Amino acid sequence: MKTLLINVLLFLVTVLVFSCKEKITEPDGNYSVSGTIVYNNSVLPNAQVSLNKIANYSAVTDTAGKFVISNVPKGDYQLSISKNLTDGSSTEINKQIAVASNVTFSELLLPKAIHLDSIKNVTSSSIALRWSSTDATDFREYKVFRHTTPGLDETTGTLIYVATSISDTSFVDTELFESTQYYYRVYVMNEFGKLGGSNISSSKTFYKNLILNGDFESYDSFHRPTDWLTENNVFFVSDSNHQSGRHALKGMRNSYLVELGPQASLRQYIPYTSVVAGKRYVFSFYYLVQNLPGNATLKVSLGTDIQLGANTPTSVFINGSSVGTWQNYTFTFTAPPLTQDLNVSCYVQTNIPYGGEPWDVWLDNFELKRAD
Repeated sequence: MKTLLINVLLFLVTVLVFSCKEKITEPDGNYSVSGTIVYNNSVLPNAQVSLNKIANYSAVTDTAGKFVISNVPKGDYQLSISKNLTDGSSTEINKQIAVASNVTFSELLLPKAIHLDSIKNVTSSSIALRWSSTDATDFREYKVFRHTTPGLDETTGTLIYVATSISDTSFVDTELFESTQYYYRVYVMNEFGKLGGSNISSSKTFYKNLILNGDFESYDSFHRPTDWLTENNVFFVSDSNHQSGRHALKGMRNSYLVELGPQASLRQYIPYTSVVAGKRYVFSFYYLVQNLPGNATLKVSLGTDIQLGANTPTSVFINGSSVGTWQNYTFTFTAPPLTQDLNVSCYVQTNIPYGGEPWDVWLDNFELKRAD
């Protein structure tokens, strides 16, 4: 009797095990999952379709955007549809489905892929991004990723920004290293995961400008430019003219005072430790002469001794023949080994006798940057 009871229990356990196993796998299922994929109001060929991302249950849409996955056992699945587009962007959906008979979708819509624009606004420490908006009805957020190599996705990149508004399609990445290549990609997410990714866009930050406040947008209560040394109030910041931005530096003299040199000048000192010997640099600025009569000359210099001209990489002398419009001066040089700080100097020099004629000149956008 005891033996019989044991055998009955073993039989019941065996039946229960096989019953559970059959419930999980449902090996006798033989159904199909089919449908038509539509993207941007058109059928979509060559889209990847799969159930639970399993190779045996995968298909590719034909030229009419149709797919069929056959021999599908009964059960619950995640239907995944994705398409990589020619610009490097992608679109996808993931949908939970139950298979207990043949399943046919008359139309499955893929969300519009977003496009990351070419990068235009770049500085030595920032890059501005802008992308197109998605039309996904289940949108949750945009995620912006950055990397220093083109092998960029949500696993290799660094997440730098999350936007939860579908219309929030811009971001400025700041505190970057100068002269560094950065790569960006934006992903669209819903509450279940990824809806697609943008193309990759890349840009290199500029070398920083070694001249501080070279655009004269910063100034004190006396309209003297910050980060510059000025004397005799010959040069001051004004908003009545500019080459770019909102301000420029105006130099003018209406009295009989003669400027004999750097004693009445605009100057800025650049630490020699910030200049790398043997590297090429570009020194540039804009100037506008409104009135520079007689023997008056505007001298702009970059060097280590502006009075004697020793070791001066560049000096430019501007006279009254330049009257009229904003003009650019650019000079490229290879930096020598330096033991003294560089300085930028601007002043109007005259020869005696001097007739006391008034003069008016403008300066803007001073830059000293690495060229390589």
